[in-house]
Amino acid sequence: MRLKASALVLAAALIAAAGTSAAAMKGPHAPALAPAAPIWVVDKAASRLTFRAAVSGQNFDGVFKKWDAQVAFDPKNLKASHAAVTIDIASVVTGDPTRDQMLPTPDFFSVAKFPKASFVTAAIVQTGPGHYQAIGDLRIKGMVRRVTLPFTLAIVGDTAKMDGALTIDRGWFGIGQGQYASSETVASNVVIMVRLAAKTAR
Repeated sequence: MRLKASALVLAAALIAAAGTSAAAMKGPHAPALAPAAPIWVVDKAASRLTFRAAVSGQNFDGVFKKWDAQVAFDPKNLKASHAAVTIDIASVVTGDPTRDQMLPTPDFFSVAKFPKASFVTAAIVQTGPGHYQAIGDLRIKGMVRRVTLPFTLAIVGDTAKMDGALTIDRGWFGIGQGQYASSETVASNVVIMVRLAAKTAR
């Protein structure tokens, strides 16, 4: 009987301790979950993803017609803010039929092997009023480079407008092979331009 009583006392003590631990976890000293940044829905009709390059000293512009972006952003909570952009490389158009036929080939974007490019942020920092930098990984043709995209942002109510530009070296990603590798014909620097319009989802 004494053994049974002792066992009952021990069981009661364990249950009480477990209840106290659970209450402590729910109490005021429990670690608080970091708030999530608001989700923004991109207005594709009012947004553009373009680039500027040069051949034989002559600039030309191109546009990617198919892409997608997931954005969570709060200027007061940049640690929880992030963005991911996926680009359908086959959708590139420059307005020149010969150039448009060359860009998907292995010498340039090699679309058959690498149909998608992407940019995923690792951090977003503010550099001044309305000015920010998105630091992240740019992936093109299976190669990844850490880059910094400076951008401006204006938020009015539930609407945001963002403009950014980033200069890359096409050689980082093997864009332009063989006779096109030299910068004497095709300039090494390419400027990627982003213009986004979005509305908050909540």
